This record gives sequence, structure tokens and C-alpha cells, in this order.
Amino acid sequence: MNLKFGGDGLKRSNYRTEGRERLLRFLAQNPDRQFTAEEICRAVNGGEQGKSSVYRQLSGLCREDAVRCFPGGTQSGRSVYQFVGGERDCRNHFHAKCVGCGRMEHLECDDSSEFARHLLTAHGFDIDCGQSLLYGLCAECRRKRGGNGN
Repeated sequence: MNLKFGGDGLKRSNYRTEGRERLLRFLAQNPDRQFTAEEICRAVNGGEQGKSSVYRQLSGLCREDAVRCFPGGTQSGRSVYQFVGGERDCRNHFHAKCVGCGRMEHLECDDSSEFARHLLTAHGFDIDCGQSLLYGLCAECRRKRGGNGN
């Protein structure tokens, strides 16, 4: 994967370090997965050292809309982070996470918007689509478990 951080939809940052580039590269190579800060720290630093730096970098990348944070995305209640590259508008669609393999998909279809409109007009509930995460099994995991995968 040939990435140019700063020219492919990511906003330029005055604070560009080798650690930030490693973090971005790791997340960009895994765009359909979510990771806790601890998992990211182990992957990019080889251990727990530098965790505060990873948190600062993740916070900045979230402000730039290059990374999304999903609060309480694990059984332990820890937040998870996912690369979106600054090109997706995650605030306007739902997300689906497979409880089998952990893969997460952006549900960028009109049905997400229609359901959000229904919740608002019929129930008076203004849902935050970008923070909405639906849990279930992806087609591949259902197939592996003996389902038809459709």
C-alpha cells in the first residue's frame, strides 16, 4: 500500500513524527478492523511504552476525521479506533461489526439514512449515525457456521 499521509484526504498536521506515520500506516493497512489503544501501541511500538503518545496521536487523528473512535467497543468497555482516511463521512451512516471475526463495515446506503429519518419522525429520536454500531455476523462467518451467508 503506497500512502502519502497529508495528500490523500488526510488534513495536514504540523505535528508529524515517525510514530504518527507508523500509527497511520498500521491503521490504513487494516481499514476494516478496529483496535483498542493498547493493541495499537503493541502493534506500532512493540509493547506498552509510548501509550500516552499513541493516545495523543489518536486524539489528533480523530479531530482530523482520519480515525474514528467508537466508545465502549469491546467487552471490557474500552474504546476502539478505526482508520477512515478523512474521506468518509462516518457521521451519516451506520456501521456493522461482526462478532465472529471483528470486521467492521461502513453501511453507506440509503437505507441507513431512511432508518435514521424514521427514528426521528416517528419516534422523535435523533440518532448519531456515526456512533451507531450494529453487532451481528458477517456473511463469511455465517457461512463458516453453516448458514447460507446471505
